[in-house]
Amino acid sequence: MVVPIAILVVFAALAALMYAGRLPALLALPVLAVGVGAIGGLSWQQVAQVVVADGALRLHAAYAAAMVGSMLAQVVEKTGVAETIVKNAAELGGDRPLPMALLMTVVVAILFVTLGGLGAVIMVATIVFPILLSVGVTPLAAGCLFLFGMSIGGVFNLVNWQLYTDILKLPHAVILRLAAPLCGLLLLAAVIFAVVHGRAPRRFWAGVHPQRQRPPWYCLLTPLVPLAIVLPFAIRNWLLSAKGHNPGFEFPIITALLVGLVWGVLTAGGNRVQLLTRSVIDGIAAVAPAVGLMLGIGMVMNAFAGPPGTQPEQWKVAEQIRPLLLRAIPSSALGFVATFGLLAPLALYRGPLNLWGMGAGLVGAILATGRMSPGAVMAAFFSVGLIQGVCDPTNTHNVWIASHLDVDVQQILKRTLPYVWAASIAGLAVGAALFLR
Repeated sequence: MVVPIAILVVFAALAALMYAGRLPALLALPVLAVGVGAIGGLSWQQVAQVVVADGALRLHAAYAAAMVGSMLAQVVEKTGVAETIVKNAAELGGDRPLPMALLMTVVVAILFVTLGGLGAVIMVATIVFPILLSVGVTPLAAGCLFLFGMSIGGVFNLVNWQLYTDILKLPHAVILRLAAPLCGLLLLAAVIFAVVHGRAPRRFWAGVHPQRQRPPWYCLLTPLVPLAIVLPFAIRNWLLSAKGHNPGFEFPIITALLVGLVWGVLTAGGNRVQLLTRSVIDGIAAVAPAVGLMLGIGMVMNAFAGPPGTQPEQWKVAEQIRPLLLRAIPSSALGFVATFGLLAPLALYRGPLNLWGMGAGLVGAILATGRMSPGAVMAAFFSVGLIQGVCDPTNTHNVWIASHLDVDVQQILKRTLPYVWAASIAGLAVGAALFLR
């Protein structure tokens, strides 16, 4: 038991340093990955190749989406599209940030019932953030509310249900019994958050840019072009999945972003070559800090769970830490809520309750013990997964949002954690009532 305890101590110590702002995530994540690999018994060759080298490339698709999305954001700003949208939204919203904040949160939630991935975040955020900032919502609150909306919609995203249907063999009707109350609880947390943090003493984007010629109306469609291409395919696939059919073609988001980029450049007028060149250069520079964090995130993912497709029993770190965690499995409803509620923050930083980290192996291990039903396992990980979806600084979308809004990704964690943790505990209570009677 010494090794798994040591891994958890290192994990907790570095997570605490990141949370406290004593050590930047840019440095802490690679240190965490190497430390976990070394303590977990990986050979130096595995640490060098699988954890560091392969881990740094694990999120290569996210890097590309982030860079192309940032180029599109630069076009939207340089052409005056963002400024025009901001002014129009300010005229419509007036000095009422709270209604606009709640409306945008609901809109984002509806979109992310079908959308997913960093590219989709960039597409939607390019539209939503200027509107929120223009009516006086702070950048930090805007980023947090966007994440709330993403996770509210993600509760009903069938792609997110796939793990529970594949591993736990649960039908959609059973998942829906838990998803519906979880959605309501997270929405309530978002409303309370918006009431507390959704106001600001001054406007943020209004008047920031110098006056310039208004772009043509068709140029104002630039932020919507990628969404208009991707969304019909996403809705069709969502409907097919709901009927039990295999999804069809899914339009690549990077391609859609590039189409939006070309549309913005061609419809803006002026020196199009210069606009495209500057947008590419400035876009890559703007997203460089986020890409740096993604390198470390990929390393941590490989350290805890191995390369993609690795089974838990095939990766030494996951196998080492499982026995310690299995001892904490509760049998009563009260113990279920208390244990997983107390340990819910272990869903952060690719920890043992994170389905995109060590949790992928833990699900199978818990099922193998026979101490919890598949429904109870789903309730535990679905509920604590709310924390991962909204708060986790190792999410690529959290990193991009923080970088785009020029806020610290750890501030997003600190600001949202109390609200989402409360919703998670309430969700565990609902899950206990449904599956542990």
